[in-house]
Amino acid sequence: MSAKRRRSDIDRAAVFEAILGDLGPRDEERKSEDVTAPAQIAIGTIRFNEQQPRHHIDPVALAQLTSSVRQRGVLEPVLVRRVDGGFELVAGERRTRAAADAGLTHVPAVVLDLDDREALEISIIENLQREDLNAVEETEAVLALLELTLETDRSTVLALLHDLYQRERGREGDERFDDEQRVAAVALFERLGRFTPVSFFVNRVPILAFPDELLEAVRTGRLAFTKAQAIARVEEPGARAALMDEAIDQGLSLSQIRRRITEIRTDQGADRPVGERVVLAMNVTKRLLSRRRVAALSDAQRERLAALLEDVQRLLGP
Repeated sequence: MSAKRRRSDIDRAAVFEAILGDLGPRDEERKSEDVTAPAQIAIGTIRFNEQQPRHHIDPVALAQLTSSVRQRGVLEPVLVRRVDGGFELVAGERRTRAAADAGLTHVPAVVLDLDDREALEISIIENLQREDLNAVEETEAVLALLELTLETDRSTVLALLHDLYQRERGREGDERFDDEQRVAAVALFERLGRFTPVSFFVNRVPILAFPDELLEAVRTGRLAFTKAQAIARVEEPGARAALMDEAIDQGLSLSQIRRRITEIRTDQGADRPVGERVVLAMNVTKRLLSRRRVAALSDAQRERLAALLEDVQRLLGP
């Protein structure tokens, strides 16, 4: 690993400029030794960062990028740092994978002198600049960046965001936090330029409470965040899972999803007669019986499902 240095030793403006472009005027006499000219580095010597903020790479988008790299090469250098035995990727996983898939042996790379913490921070910031970052990845990246910036854990970051939310509404804040911490959080959001602390707390933090299947659907690009947000309001797990599958399989619009939610809530009204409950259960079962869900079952589960359906047929048969 690279030698540890104080966080203040790195020319952070120079590194961020390498990722984000010009960040504005800075001291011309302050020449960075942390950002070097791109070099051609063997792909085989680069290992991927296990703490990479981006968890999913769309295979279709990767194939398109691979085709582009095959024709034009890698136009934008990746960012790496030196580690024992080679290099570790800091930013540019899609470009590196596309280059390998395209048959290239080397990629252009900027070699940075970073410790573990700095490498993770730059990786997060680079990911946040990507236009194709989905809402789940973006939310997780912003929270991770807050944890690094404030040098604290996730629960404390969430408490600070709640404190800022309360204070903006003229309510009493959390005594654990001082003005320096609040200013640091606000400054980070201003630098990112995507949210305010309050808008992030109101519109994005609730993602953390999404059921796992909805989080995965958004993360893998199968379901838009706004649609998942609506579906998450369905409390009954079976009905929610059925609606999610229906939305994905049939490509329901947001307005169609909202109409289905109204229907579900009407069906789930209190004190329904037994006959209505049976009809509701049948409707939910029909929506759950998609080819994708059945194919995902084990052999034993499929046999159990077949037996249950045969029982239903016997009950309803002539």
